[in-house]
Parts: sequence; structure tokens; C-alpha cells
Amino acid sequence: MTDLQPDTQWPRWEIFKQDTEKRPYQGVGSVHAGDPDHALLTARNVFVRRPAAVSLWAVREDDILNATPEEVGTHPEVLDTPGETDTYHVGIKKTHKRSMTFVDMVESVEATGPGDALRQAREQHADALAWLVFPDSAIARTDDDPGTVESWFAPAKDKTYKQQQYYGVIGKHVGELKREGRMPRRATEEPHAGDHKVYDHPHDASPAELQTHEVQKPEVQK
Repeated sequence: MTDLQPDTQWPRWEIFKQDTEKRPYQGVGSVHAGDPDHALLTARNVFVRRPAAVSLWAVREDDILNATPEEVGTHPEVLDTPGETDTYHVGIKKTHKRSMTFVDMVESVEATGPGDALRQAREQHADALAWLVFPDSAIARTDDDPGTVESWFAPAKDKTYKQQQYYGVIGKHVGELKREGRMPRRATEEPHAGDHKVYDHPHDASPAELQTHEVQKPEVQK
């Protein structure tokens, strides 16, 4: 029987980033951290190295309640999850498209617990692929004073962000070689000089040629 190993990882925190003051927070991923400050600092290093940002939230995974329509249908009791009365933030997933951002925070609701907040999210956004709620009191957030915003996010704002395909490659890109008709032959093909093979492979020779070692190199056109 295998002994279960204790979980030695730091708690997991979900990270929500706001790109500008006029845009909503969006879920961008998660980090493992020992406390709120550690979570925010790690999130800044991971998710704000180049993209613009003005604020970060970090919320412990244990403080978040989420569900899909299928899960609510199978386990409707999730809508009765108890908790504290608070302002709850509501996030929804709207697409299966893979990207850095997969949850948009769309509104806040007053609720008697996470189950009640999830019920309201389900009623207001019935077409969502998933709902996510957490209380305002669970958020660890960066300060919004100008000094903090400047010191935390300005260096990343000034960096140029490029998609991977815009970075240079060593030599020419394979697409350029194809367009110029200079794509190298496959390594498994026989060596060629122009359109002619450098030598005939013994497997192509007749038995008589093999016995007399008369496999000759063809004359290469110059």
C-alpha cells in the first residue's frame, strides 16, 4: 500500500489583473504563495512582466466558489453553499477559446453567502459556460495610490510586447525558404547535385551489377 505524501505546496491563489482603470478585472492564472503579499509579488513577476496593468487581485482558491451549468444540474446543492454575508464579485467564462484570459469579472452582488451569489450569477448570466464568485473580504489587492502603481507597473508598461512570430530567427525563416524554392531536402533522401543523385544506391542495382561491382556514378551535369 502506498503511503499518501502530505501536501507541502503553498496555498494556491487565483490572480485577477486590471489593464486600465476603465477595464474590468480578468482572471489570468494562479500562483502558489505563503501569504497575500507573497501572492501579489509573485503574480506581478509572472503576469505583469510586459503587458500593461494598473492593479492586481489575489484570491485564495479556498475562498472561490465556481461551477458550470452541468455541475449545477448534477449537484444543485452547490447553490446552497453557506458563508458570510458580503459583497461578492462575479466572474463568468464566455468562450472555450484558449487564451491568457479565461474569466471576466462582470459585476458585484450583495449576497448572504457564496451559494446565494452563485445563484444570482446564474440568473443574470444564464448563457455563461461557468460562473465564479468570491467575497470582497477575500481579496488581497495592490494599493491604488499613484506611487504604488508607478513602482509596480510602470516598468512593464514601457516594455515593448511582441507576439512570438515577430521575433527573429537564426538564418531565414522556413516560410521564406519555401517561397524561394530553397527548402532543404529531407535528411533521409539520397544526396543530390541539382536534380541528379550523386550515386546510385546499391539497392537500385541489378544482381549482375552487384556481383561485378559495376554500379557507376552518373555523369553530373554542370
